Amino acid sequence: MKVLQLSGKSQTRVLIVLIASVVFACYMPTLNNGFIWDDDVNFTENFNYRGLSFSHLNWMFTTFHDANYHPLAWLTLGFDFVLWGMNPAGYHLTNLVLHVLNAVLFFFLIIEFLRLTSIVTTDIDMLGIKVSAIVGALFFAIHPLRVETVSWVSTRGDLLCGIFYLLTIIAYVRMNDKEATIDRRKWFLLSMLFFIFSLLSRAWGITLPLVLLILDVYPLRRVVWKGRITSRHIMVLIEKIPYIILAMGAATMAILAKQEAMLTLIQHGLSDRIIQSTYGLCFYPLKTIMPIRLSPLYLLDNSFNPVEEPTYILCILIVLCITAWLVRMKNRWPWAITAWVCYVVIVSPLLGFVQSGPQIVADRYTYISCLPFGVLAGAGMLRLWTAWKNRFISSANWYTVIIGVFVCLLFMSGLCLSQSRIWKDTLSFWNHILRLDSGNYIAYDNLGIALGKQGRIDESIDHSLEALRIKPDFVVAYNSLGNALEKQGRIDESIGRYLEALRIKPDYVAAHNNLGIALGKQGRIDESIGHYLEALRIKPDYEKAHYNIGDALEKQGRIDEAIDHYLEALHINPYFCEAHNNLGNALQSRGRIDEAIDHYLEALRIKPDYWEVHYNLGNILQSRGRIDEAIDHYLKALRIKPRFEKAHNNLGIALICKGNTEGAIYHFQEALLIKPDYLNAKDNLKKVLMDHQQGQ
Repeated sequence: MKVLQLSGKSQTRVLIVLIASVVFACYMPTLNNGFIWDDDVNFTENFNYRGLSFSHLNWMFTTFHDANYHPLAWLTLGFDFVLWGMNPAGYHLTNLVLHVLNAVLFFFLIIEFLRLTSIVTTDIDMLGIKVSAIVGALFFAIHPLRVETVSWVSTRGDLLCGIFYLLTIIAYVRMNDKEATIDRRKWFLLSMLFFIFSLLSRAWGITLPLVLLILDVYPLRRVVWKGRITSRHIMVLIEKIPYIILAMGAATMAILAKQEAMLTLIQHGLSDRIIQSTYGLCFYPLKTIMPIRLSPLYLLDNSFNPVEEPTYILCILIVLCITAWLVRMKNRWPWAITAWVCYVVIVSPLLGFVQSGPQIVADRYTYISCLPFGVLAGAGMLRLWTAWKNRFISSANWYTVIIGVFVCLLFMSGLCLSQSRIWKDTLSFWNHILRLDSGNYIAYDNLGIALGKQGRIDESIDHSLEALRIKPDFVVAYNSLGNALEKQGRIDESIGRYLEALRIKPDYVAAHNNLGIALGKQGRIDESIGHYLEALRIKPDYEKAHYNIGDALEKQGRIDEAIDHYLEALHINPYFCEAHNNLGNALQSRGRIDEAIDHYLEALRIKPDYWEVHYNLGNILQSRGRIDEAIDHYLKALRIKPRFEKAHNNLGIALICKGNTEGAIYHFQEALLIKPDYLNAKDNLKKVLMDHQQGQ
């Protein structure tokens, strides 16, 4: 074997390259994927993370956006924006690199565990451990259950948390390794540092203190129970106090972040949560063994009736039987109960005891929780290696084992590649979910929204109606349907849908805001302002309502009040470029020209392709006699929106000031081609033609 002829470090390098290459190849299709699902709220509509200035960093470390507190994840996303702008390929590349790092770190962790539980006397023993660790690492890394976490940019926190989770355990194991090359205190401090980073990446790190305590029992064997508590036990527990304090702080932050999204006990009772937790405990191992029909959204069952769905009773029995059997076999198979308890502990925050979101389970919840299964895969491979080395398995059977493992990994990589393509775009994503579950009302509604954004309004309406047929009290679908009807100009019908949403959920902020917009389109300004104010009563920091009140007040000529609301919207969200634009308009009407220009420029700094701001800035610069700058902005507006008759007309006027008559004539004619009854353009064209003829 050529690998055996290499030195230990060279072997490791070769194997790392092998892991990285395989994992990268399996997830390469994700580089062609776009932003999906919550990515619009988190990235395409969110300007707060776009950069690394002090204001950006302040937002990252203080926000509960996306119902999570994960500042380090936002920090990496800020770097992504600096490097890639809004190109999704760059964000997916970062996700993939982080996953590759997790696979490599997991490889080293499995080596640590296998060294602790094996007798290593020869180079071939060590090679066996490394080969077994590769099998375990690849079993984890290319399993199709990992696709959701790698393919979805919004799960960046899980990937980052995984890195520091693994580093924490590796440092902790090294801390208790008698052969450690540096002293124990340094490894302890490193472990604590990595633990803090894991908590700042995702709250999942809160499970680490218990996991470390389990590892103290096996495989570290630092704690042995002999019927009484000893000073050794107390020392090990005291050692965990710093971890526990940090974990409690992170848990508090996580609860604060999710409090608006959490279901109450009235909505989702204690017995339902227990049933859901046992279902989840069975679901993830089953999908690990049989990774078929994987969906990004497994809907929460509101009934949890064991009589109607015997699966729930079966799951309870399976969990109890597995636990009882492993407790009975703990002395003979300590590795088995360690893996099971670690799995239960790691996945426990995501089993539904603290329920947020519409899902009963999720593939992404396996990213860290199913690491113990990867360790078991590596340990199983090492058992077979040892049996072959000791001639308990013939060479022929050994080659059969190798081929079997290779085929298994190849099969998983194929599933992984296939699953990655589901996340290519929004339509593929929601259509896939509906193929698996034709009763998924959330998928119908979201597919309808996606179709609406493509201008396919009739199809959008049909999908929202289907969502309401399945779940008649689904308020989000009423809101979506109202939006679609409004786009068709069916304002009365859209108002009816918003009112229906508010009948079901009177504190539905988005419906109040959208109803206000619809009423405003009917000229019912006072009523629209009333709904904006109600939205603000429910959610005082709702910047869109402040913006819309400002717009309504401006239409009523109440400019100073409008300015106050635009400023409040910008106080809440300094990157609200539409508010900067409208504030610029309001300030301009008050003669505060320099302030208006500042807000137009800030809007363009945030959104350089904002054609309306380029047009507005062109107008105000032209009024100041800064003709060259005005022309530049009119041209930019037209590059973004070529069929913008007002920009053509005003550009023509600016060109006349520069003596460019032919250019002015061209743009007046373009304005009239777009809007034949545009009187200003007609008059300007007539005048410039007459002047041109007289000049000749």
